[in-house]
Amino acid sequence: MRSLVLLLSLCTFLLPIPALAADPIVIFANDTNPPKTWLENGHTRGALADILHEIEARTNLRFDIRLMPWKRAYMNALESRGGLIGMSRNRMRNILFDFSEVVFTDELRLVVLKGHEFPYRTMKDLEGKVLGVTRGASYGDEFDRAKGRIFTPSEDSSTVCRLRMLLAGRIDAALIGPGPTPLQFAIDRDKILMEHRDRFVVLNPPVIRDENYIGFTKDMHYLNIIKQINKAIREMREDGTFERIEARY
Repeated sequence: MRSLVLLLSLCTFLLPIPALAADPIVIFANDTNPPKTWLENGHTRGALADILHEIEARTNLRFDIRLMPWKRAYMNALESRGGLIGMSRNRMRNILFDFSEVVFTDELRLVVLKGHEFPYRTMKDLEGKVLGVTRGASYGDEFDRAKGRIFTPSEDSSTVCRLRMLLAGRIDAALIGPGPTPLQFAIDRDKILMEHRDRFVVLNPPVIRDENYIGFTKDMHYLNIIKQINKAIREMREDGTFERIEARY
């Protein structure tokens, strides 16, 4: 009997410590993508950060939000070092990641120089053009198929860099989003762009309406975490929290 009690005590000792479940979940995000996420004076700002904080308030989950260039954030998530917010879905990512419900919808726009406007309705209208895009970004399967076939991508790590490339005539158009907010954000933070602010034109309609998610690699086995996140997301949609957060930005 003493041996049995000792064995049961040992098994109990070897069970995972419940406190570990409260450890913050690392979430990676883009550091220069207003109004979704960006760094300002060392502080994380943006709608997606507010959404994560609201999920924390409605669950027992805690998040450690880490902002960095998008490609690095994606690679960290791909290596199962944490989740990724602001992520689009495509065929390959569906194989690699488990996803939450939609947390944000991008409206991606084309920015050109005044006098170089062109009509846009479908991807075919980008044929032969050089398009400035975020390094490592995907906006769905149609966009991925068009890269290198219909248009030539010129990848960079920031909207400021993209707009400077546009001014220099090295690209035909810059892809920005969500909406025109990143354009003004970049202009306000760069002297050269400010001097040429009247030369930029945002084309309509949006190129892509791109749904964004929180994703974790399947190797992380976070389906239970995603279930809790989804419950909070549904509550936030029902009580108008999402609309209030988006209205701030």
